[in-house]
Amino acid sequence: MVHNGSLMCRACAESETAVLTSPDRLPDYLRQLHFFRGLGNEQAELLAQASTTCQLEDGRWLFRRGDSAREVFVLREGQIALFRLTADGGESIVALVGADEIFGEEMIQTTDARRDVNARAVGRCTVVKIDRQPFRGLLAESPELMGSLVETLHRRQQMLLDHIERLSLRDASGRLVDYLLASAGDARGTHRMRLQMPKHALASHLAIQPETLSRAIGRLKNCGHLREEDDVFIIDADALRAAEHCGQCERIFWGCAGPSTAPVATAHA
Repeated sequence: MVHNGSLMCRACAESETAVLTSPDRLPDYLRQLHFFRGLGNEQAELLAQASTTCQLEDGRWLFRRGDSAREVFVLREGQIALFRLTADGGESIVALVGADEIFGEEMIQTTDARRDVNARAVGRCTVVKIDRQPFRGLLAESPELMGSLVETLHRRQQMLLDHIERLSLRDASGRLVDYLLASAGDARGTHRMRLQMPKHALASHLAIQPETLSRAIGRLKNCGHLREEDDVFIIDADALRAAEHCGQCERIFWGCAGPSTAPVATAHA
């Protein structure tokens, strides 16, 4: 498996995770994160002393909307889905947190802050929980840490606005294409990507039904722009970008054929 950018067996990866999240190595792990890049040794030690590490199996809840926000979290390994429940009991995934990301920052607002989303493990996860009071104390005394928090919040706000735009302006195929191109980054031509979440979770993230996602995937396959190998998608990034915008419609629908040119039947009295 791939761990921290290099290949290693699962046993070695799990051993490395255990070492990096052990109490005596936790300060080193925290300092290597982009978010905590400005921490000094004493500050990192303080955070580590206020931290605990837990393992979550696939599907386990970390917290629920409305819970008291007493901690901030760092995801050491795995993925966490942040979502809300819809009126019909479905799930709408707001964001998918990846390894080494910080989340759960609602706790900085007030001492009685509540969670505004649900959080659940996607696959096996290792989570570092940091107690609220020491974290807020460091924010008050560290401009660098506060700057990192503002940067993180701004990035998440932009991601949320982009997500809302995709949902409002795109059809199902367009939402899928947007997701694939965002995952591909600057890749050109043929690009292989491992699906970062189960398909049912991806459907929830794109606010469509699983069967609708299956049809959208089938449509891209029929166009020759996507192939599947187990949980790996092979896309033609250039073709997806070229076909992304209609240009003839007021709204943006991927693959739209444009306004109909067929003659319109006229009713006669």
